[in-house]
Amino acid sequence: MLILRNPLLVAFEAVVRQRTTHAAAKELGITQTAVTQRIKALEEQLAMTLFLRSRKGMQLTPDGEALLQFCNGSRELEGQFIGRTQGNNRQEVSLTLVGPTSAIATRIADDVKPLYEKYSFLRLHLRSDDHSDRIELVRRGDADFAVVSPEQVPNEMDSKLLKPDRYLLVASHKWKGRRLTEILEAERVIDFYESDQTTEDYLRGFGMKAAKSRIFVNENEALIRMFIAGVGFGTLTESVADPHLKNGSLISLNRGQTMQSPLALAWYPRPQKAAYFSDLLKAIR
Repeated sequence: MLILRNPLLVAFEAVVRQRTTHAAAKELGITQTAVTQRIKALEEQLAMTLFLRSRKGMQLTPDGEALLQFCNGSRELEGQFIGRTQGNNRQEVSLTLVGPTSAIATRIADDVKPLYEKYSFLRLHLRSDDHSDRIELVRRGDADFAVVSPEQVPNEMDSKLLKPDRYLLVASHKWKGRRLTEILEAERVIDFYESDQTTEDYLRGFGMKAAKSRIFVNENEALIRMFIAGVGFGTLTESVADPHLKNGSLISLNRGQTMQSPLALAWYPRPQKAAYFSDLLKAIR
């Protein structure tokens, strides 16, 4: 059955019906942890307590009763909408995929292009996010898929290994001819944000270390402009760096050697996969 409403509200209604998060998880075909996370997220977003937890199960608070009335009205409107559109085969299905900017911008956006034409009803939203806990976004119902490192995929989720990102160490064309040892001693590393260890991991992998403190630029185009201007050096994926290497505005350091960073696509198991869902999993590589 097509559901258009917020997945947090869907989890709320399931708990109301089943009285426990365990039973609600069975009904929805997701884990108990996912249901608990969605109820917690809903309570945080609304700034209210929706359930009283007791041995008798989950009891609605007055705020919870008010929300249930809203959900009942929302469900009725949903039914009216589907009833009006079903005959014309114009039902919409909305899915959100969250991943790092490098993967979304240079790979996944191209991978999924054919799906928009094949499934006109599919509303697939691609979300770049280099800061959030992307697995947590799936748990909370804010995303349906997440691109993460394979070790981040929890046991409760299904996953698929993707092609690894390949990182290059790059710098301004103005630095052409300089020795890498000199650059490491004299120039700053520019990373996305403080917890971004990509450049450090790259250098460590080749037995190197930068001497100066790092600076941070957490927007891809701005980061590249800083590299081109000679403010510092750092890592970019091959696909992001390639056009700038070809036009001569950037050079690759360390003889163009790359570091591989494995990636995986993670999602909650589905008892039945619709054709568009299966094709989406196949398309993302």
